Amino acid sequence: MAIGRYRDVPAEMDEIEREVAAAQYPEGGLVVGLGIGIVLPLALAEILLLFAPLAGGMLGFALGRRLRDYKIRRRLAKRRLEHERHH
Repeated sequence: MAIGRYRDVPAEMDEIEREVAAAQYPEGGLVVGLGIGIVLPLALAEILLLFAPLAGGMLGFALGRRLRDYKIRRRLAKRRLEHERHH
């Protein structure tokens, strides 16, 4: 086993070096997974900060329109009912 020398060609490694190199692949995957787990929410937070106010504004506008239409229909129905009572 070579100490202080990095070898990445399996044919040049002895048995212990191959075992260690093989064991590090899952750890490398773990590091990549952790990195993605950190970066992805940060990237999504930026996207949410950009689009959430737009989506909230559009949703609020749509709900306001529906509420306004409901109030108009209710007042028109009330006015019709009062008009029918007087005539």
